[in-house]
Amino acid sequence: MRRVVRLAGGLTLGLALTACTADPPRGQPPERPSQTAAETAAPASGTPAPATSSPTATPSSTPGSGSRLSAEQLEAVLAAVSEAESLNAQIIADAELRALEEEGARRAEDIVVTPEECNVYAESSTEGLSAEASRAAMTFAGESSLQPDTVSLSGLASKEAARTQLRAGRDQLDACSEFTMEVSNQEISTTVSEVDVDTAADEDLALRTTAQVPGTIQESITVRAVVGSTVVDVLVGGSPDPAADAARAERLTDLVVAELRAR
Repeated sequence: MRRVVRLAGGLTLGLALTACTADPPRGQPPERPSQTAAETAAPASGTPAPATSSPTATPSSTPGSGSRLSAEQLEAVLAAVSEAESLNAQIIADAELRALEEEGARRAEDIVVTPEECNVYAESSTEGLSAEASRAAMTFAGESSLQPDTVSLSGLASKEAARTQLRAGRDQLDACSEFTMEVSNQEISTTVSEVDVDTAADEDLALRTTAQVPGTIQESITVRAVVGSTVVDVLVGGSPDPAADAARAERLTDLVVAELRAR
């Protein structure tokens, strides 16, 4: 019971560990991503990845063929979207992303999650996916004052491997639609629900996460989409307009999908 909560867990953990830092001004690049960015940028393979080096990936000019894109190709996709939309995003390379996750795993050791099966931080195993995948992410200022928006890409070995990630998320949503986290004597209540989106991807799954910390309620929209053997994860921080947040996440997903299919 790991993959769905992984999509939501980064937001919740980030609230607890980073004390809700403010967005950078528009037109300036975000600072180095907090645990929130590191967690949400990771593929939903179950737990933070312990790998310390970038994987060897098989390049492909056609994502729809099922061949895995290299980390460098994924970075180029994100850079193209950032440039086209003037996002001024910070691109996070594969090796840096893994290092951030490793740091986040150490910081999460004392977290208690209820029910226990929703604890995405309890195991050190990555179920083999993270080490095999080629990855890249970007983070940039969005509409939330509490966190940046994040887009991450994971190149897997096959179309079926990518679709398995999304199907597992659907299967496990019911099991972990509500959970609590206790961090430094602070309890965070989290709810996760599915949101309707209509993206250009082969398949997609969108979730709304609401995290309640004493004195703070934060929402986010996460879209997981599949294009060939590539998994796209888009997270946008919540604003006063939930419908606009979902539309923004959908549009970001479609921009990435279009760029992937153009290569």
